[in-house]
Amino acid sequence: MMERERLPLPAFTRLAPPPDFSERLRAHGVAIDAERLGTLGDYLALLLAMNERLNLTAILEETAAWERHILDALTLLPHLAPLAATARVADLGSGGGVPALPLAIARPDLAFTLIESTQKKCAFLEDAAHALSLTNVTVVAERAETVGKGPLRGTFDAVTARALARLELLVPLAAPLLGPLGKMHFIKGQRADEELAGAAKVLRQKRIRHVETHATPTGRIVLLEKLPSL
Repeated sequence: MMERERLPLPAFTRLAPPPDFSERLRAHGVAIDAERLGTLGDYLALLLAMNERLNLTAILEETAAWERHILDALTLLPHLAPLAATARVADLGSGGGVPALPLAIARPDLAFTLIESTQKKCAFLEDAAHALSLTNVTVVAERAETVGKGPLRGTFDAVTARALARLELLVPLAAPLLGPLGKMHFIKGQRADEELAGAAKVLRQKRIRHVETHATPTGRIVLLEKLPSL
């Protein structure tokens, strides 16, 4: 395998969350202890520092970054709660690591596979996981459609993605990765219902059922489930 094209990680100083951040998390059914909240602050600081060398995020203000990156990612936690320890989660188009790295910090018992096609971003994800001592993270430098045709096909209990593609394009990428009764957890914007309507034919073809659309402070979470094979 070709060596990742690496940019060295910059020095960073842990970012403290906004004063009401833990309270806001609890309002959405999420509890994070002080140690993991500190690690989330390390990740966010690293993301923003690295963004000066590699385009990872357009959100640069710290309070907004806590909202749009950390809170946004952690609103998935109640929906991932049914997953047992050692369950496997694939994150599509991981980019700078949201939502997968915050989720990996919050759920160290789950195994996260981050699928990203850009080599420099893959190198950042690997180095960030190492710097944050995340032993439950694997990075795959491939396009999602390629991964879905390889040995990882059908091996995941859940798939996550944020801001990657419309549902009619995203579902065909995620479906091959899921095992029986696996679930998709997609962070979408306010047009989630419109996307669902546009993806109706694809959902039928792929035997995917819409479970729920859940409103969050930053958008909507669309939950889909893979139905048993006929």
